[in-house]
Amino acid sequence: MPTLAGARQSTQARHPGSEWKTRLVGVPGRMLTHGLLSMWCLISMLGLLWVVASSLKTNQELFRIDRLWRLPAVPQWQNYVRAWTRSRMGNYFFNSVVVTAVSVLGADIVGAMAAYILARFRFKGNSAVLTAFILGSAVPLQLIVVPLYVLYHRIGLLDTIPGLVFALVATSLPFTVFVLTGFFKTLPTELEEAAVLDGASEWQVFWRVMLPLAAPGMITVTIFNSLRFWNEYLLPMMLINSTERMTMPVGLFNLMQQSEQVGDQTGLLAGFVIVLVPTLVIFFILQGRITKGMTAGALKG
Repeated sequence: MPTLAGARQSTQARHPGSEWKTRLVGVPGRMLTHGLLSMWCLISMLGLLWVVASSLKTNQELFRIDRLWRLPAVPQWQNYVRAWTRSRMGNYFFNSVVVTAVSVLGADIVGAMAAYILARFRFKGNSAVLTAFILGSAVPLQLIVVPLYVLYHRIGLLDTIPGLVFALVATSLPFTVFVLTGFFKTLPTELEEAAVLDGASEWQVFWRVMLPLAAPGMITVTIFNSLRFWNEYLLPMMLINSTERMTMPVGLFNLMQQSEQVGDQTGLLAGFVIVLVPTLVIFFILQGRITKGMTAGALKG
């Protein structure tokens, strides 16, 4: 009986140029894809470099047409000092660090526990609960902001850091549970059974065996949740009223209003760079882990 390899060799023997034709057809497609991606990357990098360069100019230099695309004559580092101190970006930065760190920790712990139960235990309503989590990601955040504001006003959590953290953790659970459930479902049951035979409780099995094995998924959700919490604008704007508790995105909006009143556009650009830098640092350092984590989840799912 002829094999697939033999059939392929006979086809290539009859049509010796077919393989090269296939390769040549794929080359223009790859060149076009790479060209478009390179152009998009170049445009993004030019925009970012223009913002950074403009944040180091004077306000007079910023609005000169002949200096629009040039580097600053003398870097004005005091723009960053002014944005950090006078515009209270330092206070906003500290609030964002606290809110992001606590929210990520809470989302990881609660999401991992829920995902572990849904993935490793079979009970009545298991699929319904998992479906409810998945459908939760389809609910627009704007739809729950007003009811959440009324609820927080009644229970006394309005304009508090813990209230903001609770809201961020709750809205991140659909994504966190969905990703981690896929990882927990594929973990080998032999390790779990071996730990139980050694006398480990369910709590110890989760913390000491299963959770470390799901590290790629934990890293993935941690990175995505960190970026989302750091750049979240709607929830802090609606739930935080006092200036001393505002986070960076809301503080940047206030800085924009102040800059329009006093004409300090370079201070606004400096504040924008301050908000942007942590996000870029996290992405460039952990982009490899993001790719590996999402690829592993896709393969395991």
